[in-house]
Amino acid sequence: MNRHPFNLILALLLAALLSACATPQNNYDPIEPVNRVTDKVNDGIDRVTLKPLARGYTAAVPKPMRTAVSNFFENATYLNTVLNDFLQGKGEQGFSDLFRFLVNTTLGAGGLVDVASSMGLERHDEDLGQTLAVWGVGESAYIVYPLLGPNSLRNTPDFITATATDPLFWLSFTMVPAVTIPIAVVKYVDQRAQLLEASDMRDELALDPYIFTREAWRQNRLYLIHDGNPPKAEPLGDDGWEEEDWGSKDDGWQEDEFDRPAESGTESIESAPAADENSAEPENATHPSDKNIDAPAEKEAEPLSGNMFRINLASFRSETAATNALHMLRSRMVDSELETVTIDNQRWYRLHSSELVSGMDAKIKLQDLRSRTGIQTAWLEPVSP
Repeated sequence: MNRHPFNLILALLLAALLSACATPQNNYDPIEPVNRVTDKVNDGIDRVTLKPLARGYTAAVPKPMRTAVSNFFENATYLNTVLNDFLQGKGEQGFSDLFRFLVNTTLGAGGLVDVASSMGLERHDEDLGQTLAVWGVGESAYIVYPLLGPNSLRNTPDFITATATDPLFWLSFTMVPAVTIPIAVVKYVDQRAQLLEASDMRDELALDPYIFTREAWRQNRLYLIHDGNPPKAEPLGDDGWEEEDWGSKDDGWQEDEFDRPAESGTESIESAPAADENSAEPENATHPSDKNIDAPAEKEAEPLSGNMFRINLASFRSETAATNALHMLRSRMVDSELETVTIDNQRWYRLHSSELVSGMDAKIKLQDLRSRTGIQTAWLEPVSP
């Protein structure tokens, strides 16, 4: 199993279409306003404390030493995994994990060296939240705890078992604060350092970091509960698209990925329909409210040589869908940006090329982008000087 599935899930969020809108269907977040305030406070504290410490730690401490520190703290908390192995009825895995803990504690110098993995003893990640899920406790309310971050009511009791099975917790009663406090600081700085790349991706790509983090946390929990094989996600209820609409890693984007309308009567994630190659969207374009789409107006005139244009690629109702598409475009070396626009009092997330092009080059550049991305619905928009 992946050693740090949270990083994996953040990467998956950039490559898969996930629902990240705070809608009435998201009843797992009933106290979202309170959670948002707590998350904002936590983020502010993190930016002036743990995050800079983690960056300094990463820059100053060589990777082998950081790996040894991570191994030590992971091994120290591993008895919680062993306990929950047995509580979930995974007897064979429980004995294997117990042996892994003993091997790394003795032969691995207290866990600094992961000897057990080289012996074929796989590392697992179990906790009481997963155990309760296995026992049939349903998904409970999402909650953001002060300083501790994302969690849920179902997963909260794990604080008790994780603490009770941590040898460092019991040893702390025999040590002076001058020893226990630095150990605790190193532990949390090391954990934060492991998430630097993930949080940087979130800050760069997510228009709403709260929703992005919440969905990443939930997908990570599904990943853990199902031992790395979560059930296939259902088609998104608010856009009517199927997973195959996004193509595969091998064949790239399909021609209709951004111009397929939703089923009649459903709320959709729609792209902006393309205008004629010679058309552009004037600043005062009227968008038909009955179709509820972000569409450029028809214009027969050729782009004038003195005008500047940008190329709009697609518009989405889902921020996560737009963010995923942005990541895919950038991975294909298409310099693009994401902005929010309001059409008929509805918010859309629009992707457009970063580069402005002159009227004489606009058609050529438009055709080039359509060819490179497969987005046949891209259109030109004049930009005021």
